[in-house]
Amino acid sequence: MRTSPWLSATLQRLNPRERRVVAAGAAVSAAALFLVLIVLPFAHRWVTREAAIAASREQWTRLQSLVSGESRLRRALDTVRLAQQSVRGRLLAGTTPAVAASHLQVLLQRYADESAVQLDRVDAVSEAEPNREGGGLLAIPVRLQVHGDVYGLVDFLYRLQHGEKLLVTDELGINAGFESTAGSQSLTWSVRLHGLYPAASQTPQGS
Repeated sequence: MRTSPWLSATLQRLNPRERRVVAAGAAVSAAALFLVLIVLPFAHRWVTREAAIAASREQWTRLQSLVSGESRLRRALDTVRLAQQSVRGRLLAGTTPAVAASHLQVLLQRYADESAVQLDRVDAVSEAEPNREGGGLLAIPVRLQVHGDVYGLVDFLYRLQHGEKLLVTDELGINAGFESTAGSQSLTWSVRLHGLYPAASQTPQGS
């Protein structure tokens, strides 16, 4: 780089030490200009770019988390719906609670026949009433008296618990005895239970 004659003359009038001081000052000034005009703007753009990349990466991570969470929620919701459908299929059916109670008596008679026991009585304990656990269900209570051997008792109780309809045993009483003819032990038991009926299934009056 060419210098002006005035600057050259001025430098030549300086002694070597002063020249070194001027040269060092010029170098510092050049370095400062380079830092301010080039390095700092570049660093600012670099930091801004990195911050934007980090923000985009964080947004992408959140989006992936939301998508993954939605899939899990959908699967959980499908599981709950299937469970509700399964439970709904085990509720008593009928246009009214009285019809559902009649279907329950038929079901209990079939359980007794399949267990090879004698169903002596089936009585409605009371009118259908809201189930204690809620859920928009009515409890249809019945009391029955059954006669048979211990194997029939076990089989009958198993069908009550695991049969096609959801039945809740509230009370069980057993009396043991012996058949005078065959000499085998016989049992007479009474069961108080209730079936569950969806209140929304009732046919509105006047329809």
